[in-house]
Amino acid sequence: MKSSPWLCLEAMPGLVALEADWRRMVGEQFAGFKALCLKPSSWRVSRFPCPRRCGCNHSVILRHDGAGAVAVCRCAPPACPDIPLTLQEITPLEVSSVRLGHAICKAFGFTARYAELPPPNTFQFGSWSTDAVPAILTIQVQNSDFRRAVAELAAHLRQPFILFGPTSDFLDAPAKSMLENCGAAFFDLNTQVILTEHGTLKPTGVPGELFARFNPQPRELDLDVARRVFALVRNLDTDKPLRPPTLLAVFRHYCIEELSASKIARKYGCSKPTILRRLDLIRSRTGMDPRQLRRLSPHIAKIEDSLHDPRAPRIRPKSGLDQDPED
Repeated sequence: MKSSPWLCLEAMPGLVALEADWRRMVGEQFAGFKALCLKPSSWRVSRFPCPRRCGCNHSVILRHDGAGAVAVCRCAPPACPDIPLTLQEITPLEVSSVRLGHAICKAFGFTARYAELPPPNTFQFGSWSTDAVPAILTIQVQNSDFRRAVAELAAHLRQPFILFGPTSDFLDAPAKSMLENCGAAFFDLNTQVILTEHGTLKPTGVPGELFARFNPQPRELDLDVARRVFALVRNLDTDKPLRPPTLLAVFRHYCIEELSASKIARKYGCSKPTILRRLDLIRSRTGMDPRQLRRLSPHIAKIEDSLHDPRAPRIRPKSGLDQDPED
């Protein structure tokens, strides 16, 4: 069975261990996982496990020249040879919550926002949408600890939030009930992201769909604005055709699916400045920042769907937003 770094996180109390232990538990994904979130600890171990597995922990003695150490057998009488060690081998690696949170932010398009929270090994790493819904990661090693963390978060935040965990193994009925009661939802990294060999994360789904329930609730005034903005963008695509990606495609990916400019560029095999120029054109012709248009995404998605319905009336731009800013 293939090992998973996310399973390892829930089996590692304190989220710190020697590199040899991380390698053994994470397996072939160790290099990517280390690049993702492991950093050297500020302390070194004083005991080292015997490679013969005789049950003794060798005493670690630092070399006078500072070039390494020697692990000396503590059996009585000593029966194992001394073990020469490098400083790297006796320096534990610990999980960097800042680096891990930053990687999750980049993968899903969250706005970075770091803050330690009351439950142990729990922190906010970002926020979602213009409503700034907190995005949180908690790493626990027992079911009871996970349930307690959920209860503390619900009592502390008193608002909807997005909660991540390494796996869903600890998500039981009581924890689900507490999350539902405060409008929160849980997502596990084990199924929602792919760890690359370069130490980055790729989402397995579309973030805009995954977190759609946390988008701002549309208002009637927004519906009218959404109609006019969508009509303007469609007209721009018709009047001044561009090579792919079209304005409508960039508009759809950025404002509805809430993908970043970099991700859209990779999707179409073009440069990021190309996408930024498309967004600047949308901004200049609609008079609205594309980031602000994201709050209209529920309306815009419905408008786009209605275009496939032959019974739907044709959308026409209205006065005001349909004026060219240069006129």
